[in-house]
Amino acid sequence: MKSTKRWYIICTKPQKENEVYKELIFRELETKFFRQEKTIFTLNGKRKVLKPLISGYIFIKIFETDIYKHQYIKGISKFLKLENKFEFLNDEDIELLEKFCENDYQVNLCEKLRFGTKIEITKGIFKGQIGFIGKKSNDKLIYIETALQNINIGIYKEDLIFKILDK
Repeated sequence: MKSTKRWYIICTKPQKENEVYKELIFRELETKFFRQEKTIFTLNGKRKVLKPLISGYIFIKIFETDIYKHQYIKGISKFLKLENKFEFLNDEDIELLEKFCENDYQVNLCEKLRFGTKIEITKGIFKGQIGFIGKKSNDKLIYIETALQNINIGIYKEDLIFKILDK
């Protein structure tokens, strides 16, 4: 079985993203660290700084067998694992994160959306609607069961802006 390089997810220690990113670049590894320019206000006035799009996360494109070569770099907490498997993103996910940075979107981490999760849609034509993640939901389309005339709403994940009300 031929393995392929994938975008594995590195969790860094608090505020160590820059150090880890620089070390990975120094090692000539294909690495992504998404940052956005933000204006902060200090006692000396306001200034622009680069802030991580997702604090504590860096992405590295390597073979899974190479994870063990890089997991002990200073500043790395761990490679993200769920259910005893290393998590990774595909190229489309990385491109989407790049678009988020370019367009100044805010990104918040949340658990994977599971059947029955209660959410409130916060933007778009369904703003304010309360619903539950439906059984038919998949990687691209989320079905929301609502009380809105007893219909299910199918929304592409990238078009859905919501907040989780309970788990």
